[in-house]
Amino acid sequence: MAQQSEHQRTAKTLPPMRIGEVVLKTARFDAMNRWWQTVLGVSPHLESERFAFRRLPSDYPYTEQLIIFNQPELEGCEGSGPGLDHVQFRHASLGALLDRYEVLRDLGIKPERTMNHGPSTSFYYRDPDGNRVELSAVNFPTEAEYVSFVASEAFKKNIAGMAINADEFVSKYRSGVPQSELVRLS
Repeated sequence: MAQQSEHQRTAKTLPPMRIGEVVLKTARFDAMNRWWQTVLGVSPHLESERFAFRRLPSDYPYTEQLIIFNQPELEGCEGSGPGLDHVQFRHASLGALLDRYEVLRDLGIKPERTMNHGPSTSFYYRDPDGNRVELSAVNFPTEAEYVSFVASEAFKKNIAGMAINADEFVSKYRSGVPQSELVRLS
């Protein structure tokens, strides 16, 4: 227990940081490149037949990139066991998330799961290699409201939230249902 306390004290003294890169390797380079181009809407800033680097919007000195490496030798290989579960990309607003959902849906890219987690709304997709990608937006207009909800007993009792029907959710949002009512977990 004393060791855990030491780790906690050390963690509190570390400076903040952000994700700088997400790097994928694939034998389906063309399909992956097209899928990520469509989902992110960001063209590569550096590309060859071996790699594609996409720079995501960020605040310098934080530079965020998605990088795809072409590794044809991986054809037929499947991962198993422990590893990365998913990557999340956060939208600035619920409206922005729903706009992207509609564009992707109309292009035939549909989420495998859609959730109101309470503090956020998330749409989960699979890329051509099967990697899970979470596109999300916070459900509260201020950080104080977000933090308060995450600390609440309601959230502690149900941290997963509830499944939502994406098209019904979008329809309610577009018809003017207030966001505070739309994202309520009751």
